[in-house]
This record gives sequence, structure tokens and C-alpha cells, in this order.
Amino acid sequence: MPTILSGDVPLHVQTDGDDRRPAVLLLNPLGTTMAVWEPYLDVLTAHHWVIRHDLRGHRADDAAVEPFGIGDLGRDVLAVMDALEIPRAHVMGASLGGMVAVWLAAEHPDRVDRLVLASTAPRLGPDRWWEQTIARVETDGLRPIAEHLESIFFSPEWLAAMPEDAEAARDMLLTIPISTYLEGARCILRTDIGPLLDGVRASTLVIAGEDDPVLAHHPAVDLLDRIPDAEAVEVGGARHRVLWEQPDALATVVSEFLTDPDAR
Repeated sequence: MPTILSGDVPLHVQTDGDDRRPAVLLLNPLGTTMAVWEPYLDVLTAHHWVIRHDLRGHRADDAAVEPFGIGDLGRDVLAVMDALEIPRAHVMGASLGGMVAVWLAAEHPDRVDRLVLASTAPRLGPDRWWEQTIARVETDGLRPIAEHLESIFFSPEWLAAMPEDAEAARDMLLTIPISTYLEGARCILRTDIGPLLDGVRASTLVIAGEDDPVLAHHPAVDLLDRIPDAEAVEVGGARHRVLWEQPDALATVVSEFLTDPDAR
């Protein structure tokens, strides 16, 4: 696993598949590592060179991160692309990663081919929720809120049916340094990608869970209204980690979208 510097920030990068194929970059949600994409690799590497990197500060052994904004995370992606000599790629992001993907497509349209946005909206959740989360994590750390986050991220049916996967998701969250999670939450709190949407010209697939409480105040449908060439897939019963709840079906949907010869 190579380490690539974005300025002085180390980024841990993993590539899978044949580098002669079209590149697709996968951008993680807050509080996850690149392992969140493992269920997608078999399908995506059949046609693509897949590149993943952990968001800055998201490894247990990473140094403390300075406050960062959506543009900093976007420039991290550009640093990865430049280091791997990728002039243009498909970009798929989930939640915070989706917001980063929008920044990249709007600010550097020449670097983005097709765009996949999962669990993403102009803003993520109500400000009050993030403010309360930040205050609680500052006081008590991540472990006391893990169960509450599970109820937001996953449907009750999925949690009951997939206890081992639910435990893996919880363990992944708890490996994230608390200071990094707090800076990521503050980044989300102050980020509004709405002004960027009119600048997105990439063919876009929007994926949303039908019961995603994070998008209740700022729905994913807002992306469809603002991005000229966008289509949507809604997953019945799923919540915010829709990609984790339905990986087999969605991997196929994403692969078909990225390889569709009729899309721009």
C-alpha cells in the first residue's frame, strides 16, 4: 500500500485491477476506512482500475490532523491522481466522499469522467444534529455514540440480519482517531455543496436509501434538480450506509452505469 503526500499530509492508497483499464476512484464516508469498498472490488475490477485512499487522518496511526475543508479533501484526490498519473477518472463518493466528488467535478471538470454520488445531498443532516454529535464526542469519545450512529446508518432489518457486518462497521468506526472524526464532522457542518452543483457537467448517478435520516432535511433529489445529466436509484428500506446494506446489487448498478456506452 503506497503512501502519497498531499502537501505534507500522508494518504494511504490502494489500487486493484488492471491499470490499463479506465480508472475509478472511490471516496469514503467519514468514520470509515477504504475497507468499506471491499464488497465492490470483484465487480468493479472486471472493467476498471480501482483506486481507494483513506481520508486524511483516518488510520489509527496517523498524526493529528489540522482543521480541513472540502477543498482540502478534493486536493487530496488530485494529489493521488497526479501521483498515479491519472489524467481523468470516474469518481464515486459516499456521504462526505460524495461531497468531495462534487467539489472535484465542479472545480476540475477535466479530471472527472462519470460521477456516482451515494448518500449525498447539498448539506448532510441538520446543523443541530452535528453540533450535538461534536459536543458529545468531545466529551465522551466515539464509543458511547456508536450504537446511536448505527440506528442512523443502518436499517433495523439489516442490523438484525447481519450482526457480523454490523460489528465490523462498529469496529471500523472505533479505529478512527477521535480528533479526526471531530474535524470531519466540523467539515460537514460548514459545507454546503449547493453552489457547486450548477458547475457539474459529468453524467451522474445518484444513489439514496429510501429511509436515510441524514438526507431527510436536504434530500438527494436536490442533486437531480441541479445536475443537468443525472439519474437516480433509490433503495427501499435502506438508510445512510446504503452502499453497505446492498453491496451486491449496487455494485452491478454502478458497473453498468460506468460502462454504458450511451452515457456521456
